[in-house]
Amino acid sequence: MCAADRFRTQPKNSLFMNVKPLLALAALATTAAHGVVLNGIDQANDAAYNPNWTNGSDGGTAGTFGAWLLTTTGSGNPNDAGRFIGSSTTVGAPGADINSSGESFGMFGHSNRASEAYRDFNGNTLGVGQTFSFDMAVNFRNGQKGVDIRNSSDVRIFNFNVGNLGSGDDYTVQFATTGNGSIGNAYSANTAFNLSFTQTSLTGGTWTIVRSGGQTGTDTGTYTGVIENFKFYNDNTSGGVAENNLFFNNLTVVPEPGAALLGSLGMLVLLRRRK
Repeated sequence: MCAADRFRTQPKNSLFMNVKPLLALAALATTAAHGVVLNGIDQANDAAYNPNWTNGSDGGTAGTFGAWLLTTTGSGNPNDAGRFIGSSTTVGAPGADINSSGESFGMFGHSNRASEAYRDFNGNTLGVGQTFSFDMAVNFRNGQKGVDIRNSSDVRIFNFNVGNLGSGDDYTVQFATTGNGSIGNAYSANTAFNLSFTQTSLTGGTWTIVRSGGQTGTDTGTYTGVIENFKFYNDNTSGGVAENNLFFNNLTVVPEPGAALLGSLGMLVLLRRRK
């Protein structure tokens, strides 16, 4: 006899009649746990990036993230795009502090050059109930800089862009299911964003952007698809000034799917005992 058949023998007012949907979700989480991301964190002060953040470097919690793929493109001088480890406060006077031990991941790309930093979750995908988050710090808004969130086919399912997309300097969401458009274009040299993505099902999830610093605010929406990799970029800003740099840090995946499942089952046991 299967578990579902056993539950059918309970009275209609049984607690189990009310928690069956939770058990179904738990079963779904068990299925989704195969090949999902390990929980973990990566920060710019990791030994893997000191003294240099280079192509193929791989820091943070073992098994959570794959190695970085770092590229530069464009028709200008190759030296006009690249990446480095430095303090996010140098983007302003001072800029937003998203550092770990005084360090963040930094990127520059100007004069028809672009810097791009790709990474995946070690070949896995975000599991149901998991959240991927990170911090960004910016100042000037010419050119384009930001992040693409992508599925296993490398298709963008979310983009957050700082810069000019044809309607003036702005902070803009694209490719999401809901919440696309400007999140407000009020400028501050001290601008930090925390971006988080929670996979709520096998077909999509929710995104949240929390702004802090000289301006504050929160925006939310939904995305369609399962997150498998991401790309940070800094493209064709003007000149070579520090205010045009993009900084990011504190890449985090929580919670571990197995822990979330055990927590759900533990709650069911507790409810049963109270009954």
